[in-house]
Amino acid sequence: MAKYSIHAGHNSFVPGAQGFIKEEVVNRQIKNAVINDLRAAGHTVYDDTDDQAKTQNENLAAIVRKINSHTNLSLVVSIHLNAGGGTGIEIYQPDIRTNGVAQRVLNAVCAVTGLKNRGVHTNSSLYVLRNTTAPAILVECGFVDHQSDATFVSTHTDAIGRAIAEGILGSTITSKKSRAASPKVASPKKEAAPSSVQTASLLRRGSRGSTVKVVQQNLIHAGYSVGSAGADGVFGVATETAVRALQRDSGITVDGIVGLQTQIALSQALRGGLAVVPYPGHIIKRGSRGRDVERIQRALSLSVDGVFGPATKKAVKAYQRRHNLSVDGIVGSETWNTLF
Repeated sequence: MAKYSIHAGHNSFVPGAQGFIKEEVVNRQIKNAVINDLRAAGHTVYDDTDDQAKTQNENLAAIVRKINSHTNLSLVVSIHLNAGGGTGIEIYQPDIRTNGVAQRVLNAVCAVTGLKNRGVHTNSSLYVLRNTTAPAILVECGFVDHQSDATFVSTHTDAIGRAIAEGILGSTITSKKSRAASPKVASPKKEAAPSSVQTASLLRRGSRGSTVKVVQQNLIHAGYSVGSAGADGVFGVATETAVRALQRDSGITVDGIVGLQTQIALSQALRGGLAVVPYPGHIIKRGSRGRDVERIQRALSLSVDGVFGPATKKAVKAYQRRHNLSVDGIVGSETWNTLF
């Protein structure tokens, strides 16, 4: 069996990229899943994450020192998240000897996330890649400052970890042990990033807190109004109505409760800025009625009655004006795709 070194970059003293989620929180969840799956497959795995260093230089040096203390490593994997306004998954390597495994890991993670494939890049300037004696790759698991990336990655860390492990091995991991023994989240729940989406418990009317606020923000971003109070962290009637609308549009159980199935539907609604329901294929204008009108009204934070009347037309025209669209008060494909 092979020997691997896996680590998550940064730590609480040397924080990584910040956005909708915290890199140093989520990358540890992914790292734990990778280690768990590789060990379940019978391999020796060293966790060379550093949680003690107080500066970036000390952090990087500590990681490399741990890695190079091992002998006969088959591969070193550094787990990170990206930032800078992009979207997708990419991998860095110091030279071409890791081309095969890097491409396998990249393809596997892109397949499980559905995120953009940004390619494998050769870069010998990155400290860990440059200074480890064993072959190494650095995996950028999505962008913390891209909402759909952040939402999907933070709610699917086990799946991403499994994909990385399978890419490393070049085979499917089927052991039940790996999923049953999945490590706990690296940081205590009370220290989790406020915008990290937690799916361990259900959210319903009456729920409160930062997790509710994140769901509300994502609903708004996907085109569902949560009421005049906006994302206030209180799961009230308006939020329940928005959740039910999302569930109905997504073809899942309509109960107004946010569980894993609804989180996945919301992630899909956010991913790539695509609407849950594609453009229906016909214009929607004054006099139109039905679910498509309801969706437009929710997106524009109007009273929802499913009737395209004067108020809806006025709101559509205002939206078109703000977004430099043809101002006619009619929702065609261009307005629909911009709106959602």
